[in-house]
Amino acid sequence: MLNRRNLKAPKVYSIGQVNAITGIPKPTIRYWESEFSQFLEPIRTTGNQRRYDDQTIASLEKINYLVKVQGYTIDGARFKLDLLQKVEQNDVPPSDPIAELARAMSDYLLKKLVK
Repeated sequence: MLNRRNLKAPKVYSIGQVNAITGIPKPTIRYWESEFSQFLEPIRTTGNQRRYDDQTIASLEKINYLVKVQGYTIDGARFKLDLLQKVEQNDVPPSDPIAELARAMSDYLLKKLVK
């Protein structure tokens, strides 16, 4: 007999597993949690250990791409992620040229992350 509770529970990963999946060092993950708290909110166990879901891992990979590959500063990456989030939530008018650029960059980033 299957345990139904396990079917509904989202898959979560420890910080060590996230390090193995993404290649991002554990101290960097911890640092980015404080710098990008708006975008990274790991789940905490009762023992206060971090657990990361797939969405949080995707956010870490976006941050890593912006900072390590594209060369953005922390502030620049935070601004870019904020802009992308607004575009995804349609908080920016479609006629806004910055919104158009953000949409194009978002598509570009997603294609690069998938590879």
